[in-house]
Amino acid sequence: MADQSTDKSKYKSPSTGDYCTCAQYIAELVCQRMAEKNNEGSLSYKFWNSEKWNSLYKQQIFVAHKLVKKYKESAIVKALNSSRGKKIYSLRFPGLENIILAEQKKIELQEQKSSNIIYDTDISDKRRKPFGKKSPAQRLRDLDGENK
Repeated sequence: MADQSTDKSKYKSPSTGDYCTCAQYIAELVCQRMAEKNNEGSLSYKFWNSEKWNSLYKQQIFVAHKLVKKYKESAIVKALNSSRGKKIYSLRFPGLENIILAEQKKIELQEQKSSNIIYDTDISDKRRKPFGKKSPAQRLRDLDGENK
């Protein structure tokens, strides 16, 4: 765990408050859901050191590393926080990869849409001519002949 955010450690740990990797964050998130489901309350500080959570946390982090290698980090986190993923208590859930894949496709579509936008900075030629009544100042300019 790191005190400051880095390229690898950019997620805040729910239990310690330090920065951690995506796999650690995902594993902690799932373990926290399990604890709440079993009415054990929130997890303690560095809960993975206790006998009860040690093996479970290691299993979840092992699967989380596989998921991070296969899919984008943001897709995994969004899938677990989505309405379909809120009730997932293990990363070994068979339907989890389908949910992650759907989220990854959404993210890729958004990236394609944002990258296809072309901004035209030269708008001087595309100005529209004014319509309607002329202002008194414009009438005077027309009489002087300055508007050519």
